Amino acid sequence: MGSNKFYDFLTEKPHDFLIVGLGASAGGVQALREFFAHVPEDSRMAYVVILHLSPDHDSQLAEVLQAVTTIPVAQVREKVEIKPDHIYVVPPNQHLIIEEGFIAPSVNLHLEERRAPVDIFFRNLADSHGPRAVSVILSGTGANGSMGLKRVKERGGAAYVQNPREAEFNEMPRNAIATELIDDVLPVAEIPARIVAYRDSLGTVEIALVAEQRPEQHQQALREIFAQLRLRTGHDFSNYKRATLLRRIERRINVRDLPDLPSYAAFLQQNIEESQALLKDLLISVTNFFRDKKPFAALEQDILPVIFQDKRSEDEIRIWVAGCATGKKLIRWPCWWRKEP
Repeated sequence: MGSNKFYDFLTEKPHDFLIVGLGASAGGVQALREFFAHVPEDSRMAYVVILHLSPDHDSQLAEVLQAVTTIPVAQVREKVEIKPDHIYVVPPNQHLIIEEGFIAPSVNLHLEERRAPVDIFFRNLADSHGPRAVSVILSGTGANGSMGLKRVKERGGAAYVQNPREAEFNEMPRNAIATELIDDVLPVAEIPARIVAYRDSLGTVEIALVAEQRPEQHQQALREIFAQLRLRTGHDFSNYKRATLLRRIERRINVRDLPDLPSYAAFLQQNIEESQALLKDLLISVTNFFRDKKPFAALEQDILPVIFQDKRSEDEIRIWVAGCATGKKLIRWPCWWRKEP
């Protein structure tokens, strides 16, 4: 995936149907039954179920879910086009790959594929569909799905979790909540309606990128939002990338199902926890290697050769790397050193 596409996700708005990925393990069958019993048959969204259990438990999952819904349910046995108002179930001992409007099974060959199929699918879904991705974590053990939902949020999607108090096994929900990136924690029966409300709100609010094109009430609302962020979090976003900043605020308005920017400013004023939620959304980093190609190309082609010029094998070079975020900036440098004489 090209570097520009990662940044496009931060400002892109979904123009097609949403794809909802659901991850669960122990206790997940009953949670999934409850979820799909409350999904309207015309939700205009596609659903992909990743149930991380032994083959003996999940091989009949499609039939079990079909018993509670009129939406077509199918186990993915071959590459098929993904369509709205359909439910797709992972086969035993396999994981699912989604790309260019199709979904296909793939045999588990590596340890991660066997241990973390929810994470793998969420990352794949986020990378392929960006803001059209929705992740849902239900009952289960371990932390499967927590890393994947971070990728969904990075790419502008949404994340929901079953209330741990309701879940038969609460480790997966609790680990997902611990990321502090979840948009809402709900009883499983309420999650479908919340996703529908989120879908309906998409595209209803648009904040003009150019300040002169915004109504004065929008300008005032933005000033109030930035003031609340500074007051409650200590962060000043006045020099933040404007397009990304505004799209992230729009996303919070959608998640909270509010009608406009002034309403969100008032909501932020009245709900202290929303300041932290907005801050988390604004500070999510896009964690891929070498995403800014031009600066790194200049370093490699123009700067590194000068640094290494006339250096002998016994000479020492020290590099200080600031602002490592998730560590990928730091890891990049040894990749270059190995290429230099």
